[in-house]
Amino acid sequence: MNKLIPTIGIIGGTHFDAQLGVDLFRQQGIESIGAGISETPEEATALQILSPLKLHRLVINQMLQFKENYGIHTVCIYCNSMSTAIHPKEAAMETGMKVITPLDVYRQIAEQYRTIGLMAANCQSLGGIEKVIQEQNHAAQVVGAAMLQIAVEIEKGTDPRFIMKSLGLLHLIRFFEGAEVDVLILGCTHFPALESTLTGLTSLPIVNPGKEMVRLCQLDHA
Repeated sequence: MNKLIPTIGIIGGTHFDAQLGVDLFRQQGIESIGAGISETPEEATALQILSPLKLHRLVINQMLQFKENYGIHTVCIYCNSMSTAIHPKEAAMETGMKVITPLDVYRQIAEQYRTIGLMAANCQSLGGIEKVIQEQNHAAQVVGAAMLQIAVEIEKGTDPRFIMKSLGLLHLIRFFEGAEVDVLILGCTHFPALESTLTGLTSLPIVNPGKEMVRLCQLDHA
């Protein structure tokens, strides 16, 4: 039996993130290989906020490993907060590789909405995503909330319904509805684990950037 050769490299904030990305790409018929930078969401957040230069170098090194070991030329940074902490364009220039991140998706949709709700894992991510949206659409308003514990519980395998209840997320959804946002962005690659539960609780359109990142990688790889 022939072993499938990965064509896309997936870099996650944690190993869990990276595996989520690999699973998604494989569901779309793209063989990929993943690598996480940190062991836990807490460790990932500390690295992103306190040591962004070190993080940037770790990502560069992982990209080069993908290139040297597998001949990979396209990398997906499958982590919102890490995408805002590093410099994807600089990483692409330094390695000669294409870099796709969730931020590319938000740039595409920024002009479609006036008031945007944003759920993120940490405030590093909130600020970075807001900056990208504002750069594309100066008139856009971002209403945001960050809670790392959501990602922590998802990595533990906690039931989404229990996460919603124990962390008061239904109140958060009602907050976004009260703020009359036009759309709700799941600004963490962990959060799609809650998507089906959220969809049953609100009529707000929900943006999960995952499949669009796959499409962008496919366009580059075609």
